[in-house]
Amino acid sequence: MQNKYEKQDIRSEKLDPILNILSEVSRLKTLFRQGWLKRGIPESKCESVADHCFLTVITAYLIAERDFPELDLTKVLKLAIIHEIGEVYVGDITPVDGVSEEEKYKQEREAVKSVFSELDDGNGYLNLWEEFEAGETPEASFVKQIDKLEMALQAYNYKQHGYDRMDEFLDSTARVMQDDRLKDILKGML
Repeated sequence: MQNKYEKQDIRSEKLDPILNILSEVSRLKTLFRQGWLKRGIPESKCESVADHCFLTVITAYLIAERDFPELDLTKVLKLAIIHEIGEVYVGDITPVDGVSEEEKYKQEREAVKSVFSELDDGNGYLNLWEEFEAGETPEASFVKQIDKLEMALQAYNYKQHGYDRMDEFLDSTARVMQDDRLKDILKGML
């Protein structure tokens, strides 16, 4: 795994804590999605974790607003924004990296806790991340599916540009998609 960052002394007492957090989170712009790299996507074409987060937020917003009026849109957006913050220090752990789900959760939870440690309400951000991870609320379940839908869209785009081995991402998304409204959207890519 590349681009794993340790918590360093990049924080400055001179800066507002929000700017320190943003400085740390900005690392996601140079953290490439490892699944793509492992399938031969060159770094120059590879989606970063920040790219993924951005499109996940946009996807969640557009689809929730149009097709899911029963969801709390503000909560959906908060969950989508925060869902990958744990990767700031941990990196993008994939299923083939030999890290158990429990260990991945533990490492990412500690990273989220650390990122927001300077804020008085830092636990509120940690609680949002934990809600996403648990996937038990309607909003968290939706965002978890949107997270996979964005992955499928990226695989579809790579496939359209001639990259091989993208069907496995489309197939894995189809297996975990629960809501029929989202399954209908995914069908166009299969």
